[in-house]
Amino acid sequence: GADVTIESLGTQETFENALRSLRPGGTLSSLGVYSGKLQMPYDAFAAGLGDHRIVTTLCPGGKERMRRLMETVRHGRVDLTPLLTHTFALDDITDAYALFGDRKDGVLKVAVKP
Repeated sequence: GADVTIESLGTQETFENALRSLRPGGTLSSLGVYSGKLQMPYDAFAAGLGDHRIVTTLCPGGKERMRRLMETVRHGRVDLTPLLTHTFALDDITDAYALFGDRKDGVLKVAVKP
């Protein structure tokens, strides 16, 4: 499995996939914004969840981790464009939030441009 997985979509399915992809002792970095309750899969405990570390941007050190991730993206080592499914003008930000919140039209991530 992977040393580190990054979950950035905020869905139950992607969280579980990221968790299952880890090697024993691996780290899941959860950046996603979850619209509902995130359920910890029981089978993950049976598979050794205690051997994994889950970190979020809401825990201490989150800003530093986010800075390092953004540097990785800025230097072209990670391409996030496949996650960007919709772009809105700033004047249409209400529509952008509605689309993202309703998870319609295959939305993954939304960009808002001034």
